[in-house]
Amino acid sequence: MKTIKINRDSVAAGDDIDSHLQEITIQSNWKISDIIKHIILNNYLPLISGGKATWSVAIENPIAILTQETKFKPKLICMPEYPYSGETYEVNIKQIHFNYHAQDDPENVYKVLSRFKLPRS
Repeated sequence: MKTIKINRDSVAAGDDIDSHLQEITIQSNWKISDIIKHIILNNYLPLISGGKATWSVAIENPIAILTQETKFKPKLICMPEYPYSGETYEVNIKQIHFNYHAQDDPENVYKVLSRFKLPRS
């Protein structure tokens, strides 16, 4: 088990009064979708009027897109869907951030973020 931080964008003016930073405990064999599902099941993301909110999920880089309508089926940008540690595709997750894209088309958000590249050092 490991404790990680999660944070999210505010979705409205009144939503930014309190910090959204929380700590959660995840299991060592969980995949990215397991971690996201755990966060969703704990009602971390607010419900948006109209029901069509789009979120991107980032661990240093964008890793997934999810919508309020399909919240339990994130569209992964990262391939393969690696566990956070102990496997071939080990990732040391310290914090996950949920970026709010209002009611933008999730396919457009996916297309833009799937091309996201960081400069190599």
